[in-house]
Amino acid sequence: MRSFSDSNGQEWQADVMDASYGNMLMLFWRLGSFDMFKTPLNAGNHLAAEHEVAAFSDDELRTRLASAEPWA
Repeated sequence: MRSFSDSNGQEWQADVMDASYGNMLMLFWRLGSFDMFKTPLNAGNHLAAEHEVAAFSDDELRTRLASAEPWA
């Protein structure tokens, strides 16, 4: 799990989740709210996805958050 701030100074968490058919998702949620977003990851398994997210810069996390879809 990673913490970062968006361009407006809001605090977010990013984490990974196993999705169906072996796919991986990166989840984003804003602290203090129910805002949640998702985006796919190309990692082959949960551990690889965790390492990928850990290696992202805060700028990369902000970019991925900006293109993420709302959790529905």
